Amino acid sequence: MAEPAPAPPGASESGGHREAAQLRKLVAMCSHLSALAAHSTDLTPIVEVLASSTGSGVVVVNRGLQTLAFANVISASEVTGRLELEAAASQLRAVLATAARTRRALAVPSTERSGMSVIVAPISVGEEVAAHMLAVNSRDADLPEDMRLLATEHAAMLCGIVLGRDLVAGAAAGRARQQLVEGLILSRDPADPELDRWARHLGLDFTREHYVMVLAVPESPLGAVSSAAESALARRAPDAVVTTRPDEIVGILPVEAEGRSPAEQGRALALAFVQSEGIGSRVSGAGIGNPCSRAAGIARSYTEARHALAAGSRMGKAGAVAAYSDLGIHRLLLRVPNVSDLWAFAEEVLGALSEDERSTGINYLKTLSVYFEENGSPRKAAERLHLHPNTVTYRLRRIEELTGISLSVHRDRLMAEIATEIFTGLEGRS
Repeated sequence: MAEPAPAPPGASESGGHREAAQLRKLVAMCSHLSALAAHSTDLTPIVEVLASSTGSGVVVVNRGLQTLAFANVISASEVTGRLELEAAASQLRAVLATAARTRRALAVPSTERSGMSVIVAPISVGEEVAAHMLAVNSRDADLPEDMRLLATEHAAMLCGIVLGRDLVAGAAAGRARQQLVEGLILSRDPADPELDRWARHLGLDFTREHYVMVLAVPESPLGAVSSAAESALARRAPDAVVTTRPDEIVGILPVEAEGRSPAEQGRALALAFVQSEGIGSRVSGAGIGNPCSRAAGIARSYTEARHALAAGSRMGKAGAVAAYSDLGIHRLLLRVPNVSDLWAFAEEVLGALSEDERSTGINYLKTLSVYFEENGSPRKAAERLHLHPNTVTYRLRRIEELTGISLSVHRDRLMAEIATEIFTGLEGRS
C-alpha cells in the first residue's frame, strides 16, 4: 500500500498560524464587545462591531420582528428575507422558535444558489427571550462558522444585558413616576412646596388648568383590564398623565381651550371612552373633579372625582359618568355613610305618596321634582310635563294632603326637596 504523500513543507505551520490569528481576533472582538456593553445603553455599537469584525450583515429584531438595531445592511429585510429564503420549508418564525427553545445560536446552512449562511442567536432577558440577533455571512468570511457562531452568541448575550438594563431603568422610572402621581393626588398639605416640583417632573404645565378623571375598573387577576384601559385613555388624551391604581385608572388632564366647560370636556371624553373602547364595558363608572390652576389643587380634584364616582355608584347607574360640579346637594348626601338612613328620611317625608301613586297612576314624585327644578313655578313645570297648569296645581295640593307638609313653609319645602333628591337620585337602587 502506498504511503500518503507528505504535506508540503510549512503547510501545518501555516494552518496553525492562521487558526491562532483567528482565535486572537475572536478573543479581541469579544473583549471589545464586553467593554461596549459595560458602558453602552444602546444596541447599535455592539451590532456595528460584530458586523465589521465578522464581515456580516447583522440585525436585531424583537419578537414582533420589529427592528431594534442593524449594521452593514441597508435594511433589516435584507437579513430576514435571506433567512426566509434559506429556511424555506421551516419558515422564519419556526427557526426563531427553535433558537429560543434551545437558548443557543444556530446556523441555517447556505445553499448553492446563494453562497450565504445565516446565524440566529436568541437574546435573553432573564428567563424570557426578548429578541433575536440575525447575521448573514458570506461563504468566504474571514472567521470559520464555529467562531462566527461563538461571536454572534456572545454579542447576543451582551445585547440581553443592555436590554435588561433598559427594562430595569424603565421599571425604576415607572415606579418613580407612580410615586410622583400618588404624591400629587393623595397630598394632604396644599402648601407643600414639593407639589410644584413633582408636577414639573410629570410634565404638567399649569399655564392651563387641569382636572382629574377617575375610571372605576374592577381588576382582573393579571391586571389586563387596567392595563388596556390605561393605554386607551392615554391614546385618547395624549397630554394627560395617566396611571393605574387599585381598581381605578386616574388621569390628570389639561383643560382644552374651547367653549365647553371642563366638566363637559371630561364627560365627553369619558363617554367616548366607555362607549367605544373594547374594554369600555368593563369600566363600571367615571368621575370628574373640578379644574384647578395649581399643583396643590390636584388632590382636591381627585377627591371630587372619587365623590362623583361614588354618587353614580349609589344611584345604581352602571357605567355612569358624573361630574362633581353637577352633584348639587348630593355632595352632602354622599357624606351619609349608610344609604338606608337616606331612604328612611325620604320615606318619612314623602313615603305616603307611594300608595296613592299605585292606585291612581299619577307620578307625584316626578311632578314634585320638576316643580322644584323650575323654581316653584307651576306654569313652567306644566310646560315640561306637557300638562295644564291647573293639573300641576292640583297635584301639588294633593301632595300636601297626603304627606302633611306645606310647600309654602320653608322648613317643609326644604325637607321635601331633599327627600325628592334622595328618591330620584337613588331610584336605580330601589
